[in-house]
Amino acid sequence: MNNDLTRQFLDACHEARRICEILPNLPERLKPRHIRIIRCIHIIYEEKGIVRVSDVASAMNGTMPSITKLVNELCDMGVVKKRQSRNDRRVYILKLTDLGNHYYDVYVNHFQGWLCEQMEDIPEEHVKNMVDTIHQVKEILLKARANHSSFE
Repeated sequence: MNNDLTRQFLDACHEARRICEILPNLPERLKPRHIRIIRCIHIIYEEKGIVRVSDVASAMNGTMPSITKLVNELCDMGVVKKRQSRNDRRVYILKLTDLGNHYYDVYVNHFQGWLCEQMEDIPEEHVKNMVDTIHQVKEILLKARANHSSFE
């Protein structure tokens, strides 16, 4: 790959970040990261019937402290209920409230359906290639960082 194509890739990544900034307006205090947590809780609950904070952290590749902070914010907003496990007091079980399910329907389910319609002219293979490429580049950079590789 040449430098020009690498620059175009980095510019496209910057544009992708800007896409996230033009997502639908969220209610006050609700952040895009909260929507990702809501989506994750919904998916895990559908699959397992029980959601632990550690499940969300694992699914989102996040740290327990950062996910716990976001979950606590959602609890304060009445979007998520959190209770201690009866079997292990260190474990917290999560469930979306009615408001949380409403946010899931509006900001995940309906929005993704609408976006899917808007993107119907983009070949599915192009989207899959973009997703794969972003994941591959992320893994390359993480591996380089872990090996203390430097670009200097």
